[in-house]
Amino acid sequence: MAKEEPEKTLDKTDQSNSLQLDFEVSIFDLFKHYFQVRLRVKTDQSELNFCLPSWTPGSYMIRDYGTHLHKFEVRNSRTNEPVLWEMVDLHRWKLKNLPQEFEITYIIYAFEDFTVRTNYLETEFGFINPPALFLYPEGSLEKPSSVLFQVSEFFPYVYSSLTRDPEDPFRFRSENFDELFDSPFHLSKKNSVFFAAGTTKHELLVEGDVSFDFKAKLADDLKRITETQIEWMMESPNPYYLFVLNLSLPAYGGLEHRASSINYFNPELISDEEEYKRLLELLSHEYFHLWNIKRIRPIALGPFDYQKPNLTRELWIAEGFTSFYDVYFLFHSGFLSKEEYISKLQSDIFALEDNEADSWMSLEESSFTAWTKYYKRNGNSHNITVSYYTKGGVLALCMNLFLLQESKEKKTIRHVFHKLNEVFVKTKQRGFTKQEFFDTVKDVTGVDLKTEFNEYLEYPKPIPVDLYLDIIGIRRIQTDLVGETGFKTKDKNGNLYIQKLLHKSDMDSLNLMLDDEILAINGKRATQTTLQNLEKNLRPGEKFHVILSRAGKIKESMITASGYYKTRKFVFAEDCTDDRKELREFFLRNIV
Repeated sequence: MAKEEPEKTLDKTDQSNSLQLDFEVSIFDLFKHYFQVRLRVKTDQSELNFCLPSWTPGSYMIRDYGTHLHKFEVRNSRTNEPVLWEMVDLHRWKLKNLPQEFEITYIIYAFEDFTVRTNYLETEFGFINPPALFLYPEGSLEKPSSVLFQVSEFFPYVYSSLTRDPEDPFRFRSENFDELFDSPFHLSKKNSVFFAAGTTKHELLVEGDVSFDFKAKLADDLKRITETQIEWMMESPNPYYLFVLNLSLPAYGGLEHRASSINYFNPELISDEEEYKRLLELLSHEYFHLWNIKRIRPIALGPFDYQKPNLTRELWIAEGFTSFYDVYFLFHSGFLSKEEYISKLQSDIFALEDNEADSWMSLEESSFTAWTKYYKRNGNSHNITVSYYTKGGVLALCMNLFLLQESKEKKTIRHVFHKLNEVFVKTKQRGFTKQEFFDTVKDVTGVDLKTEFNEYLEYPKPIPVDLYLDIIGIRRIQTDLVGETGFKTKDKNGNLYIQKLLHKSDMDSLNLMLDDEILAINGKRATQTTLQNLEKNLRPGEKFHVILSRAGKIKESMITASGYYKTRKFVFAEDCTDDRKELREFFLRNIV
């Protein structure tokens, strides 16, 4: 085995080359949604390439951020004369015959869409996803830089997890570009609230029109969740952490960062108790990434090449395990009853069983092709694409239950993560391979998880969930076998159109297409009521007749209904053996 060394940042250049980089961000036009960036450079090099990243770590898709960069210009800082440059590809600018001091200026359009991975600027707030805004010098990702914001006339507060200049609250400093690109900025008129958990000071910024009481309640709830996770990992990895929750527009999503997370949620839903728990689940998920992906990670996920995909087959660990633990931590923080927790688990299990994707795509393929399949979905994706979030979370559940059964000392994934953190984060300072993950599991627990579960990773094969849930005496109940049409519809001005087609093994191929208009069902004019009556009385194997309009032509189709269980759930079995009850109690009482 080759000697192990701490990982190094990609594209390092000769350290003797002097390069000072200072950004200044201002608002070019608030109402037209433009940021202006000025980069002041001091260097002893005569030629440099500057690049804009093509994607954001944690969001696995090429985004082509250069689309929104305009008015690129370079000038000599002393003489104000233009400096020679050319655009050599869609994300790279070559600068030639450089003076020792020069300035690059450009405009960024920040109103593409409202997501955690894109820039956004409007009158109430501004959001900056650094890979979509800041150029980096090619070959010098390790260089430090500073960012000064000239925005105080619009936004009195700039929030970020980066180190703030003690003499200027609008200036931030990063040790290298990996740190800068992993530290988003939120420009706001809102005040934040603070709470402590472990040895970490947490700051919570809520963007949107909510009461202080809501912020205080959310901070208290987050304190419980973060304390549970810190207890689970037995450490606070950093002194400061920033939660940004944007409740301005209907949206859902989150993105993890080294010392912060950006989260969007629909403000119209926060007063609903169940939806509020869903918000807590999102925040719990992103916070657990503080360890699982930002520190403990598959080897391909860092250092990053910001111009092309970093491919990995292990997102079932990075995202799947996080998807299992986000709800598990809610349960152990007291936000869910045992019954509510089981209901959360079964929703993911049923989501996998409601289509045939398990027979099309393996978990490892799902991870490896996330860039082109999971993040670029189409009207057929639900039939052929497995989610490494959902199936990875179910796999994590099954692995933990199997470890409870097989490990004599009841060692679980928790103990495995402690070991991964000790060996790969703190000692070797790198990510782990798939084999190293399974070797660590065996070393810690004495159990060979790879032999037990590898087929569900490498092959498109359903996990026998019932077998593993039976370990803790949880069993499936399903009754009321009824018929299913095989399609879902949408209503347009009182007319029905095909919105979704379902492919199942017990269903014949349907002569239906997306956006077909359904005109009649079994000789009756098609309405929502007609369709509901059909679905209410349909039996498996029963045929029904459909008349539809496709591209202006009238067509007919005879469809055979498939079957599904109208009532299905998992329950705690009271007639199971004592050893199963003991393991169940251990699973529910202790944080595994």
